[in-house]
Amino acid sequence: VEDQRARWERKRSRTAKELLETEHKYLEQLDLVVTYFVTILKAKGTLKPAVLETVFGPLESIYSASHVLSFHLERGNLGPGLESFCQNLDLYGHYAENLEQANKTLKEQLRKNKSFRRFKKLQESRPQFQGRELEDLLPLPLQRLHQYKHFFRDLLENTSPDSAEHLKLASMIPPV
Repeated sequence: VEDQRARWERKRSRTAKELLETEHKYLEQLDLVVTYFVTILKAKGTLKPAVLETVFGPLESIYSASHVLSFHLERGNLGPGLESFCQNLDLYGHYAENLEQANKTLKEQLRKNKSFRRFKKLQESRPQFQGRELEDLLPLPLQRLHQYKHFFRDLLENTSPDSAEHLKLASMIPPV
């Protein structure tokens, strides 16, 4: 029994570490969109607020939720981190429902709005983007949500069934 618990704990620690490492990479990529597109576009007014909302939706809120999760993971507070994250799952649902329309609106703006087209090209030419385009970055939250499902399942499988965290993890997997 002790050997099994030790194996669970090692696997659980590896999974939590991998979750944190990939969360940092995910945050770096989201930061590109939030910093170089959403924030600047809001300030410049290149896109109307309604268009901006359609293209980027709740991306800033998703970014904030991931920051909170990362903060908790860095401190080893998996339970509270996952709990706060799950309170924000509806943001991902809203984002997913809107992604098709966001892509249509983005294409339309690129066709009709010359200043936005130039702005997008300029931002994507920054070295931080490493050749990635906005269209490559917009689906990231949905891809990450799929990854969360696997991480949470792995954490659940390697958490002692009689712990409070096991119950939390078990209740989170269906919504994700």
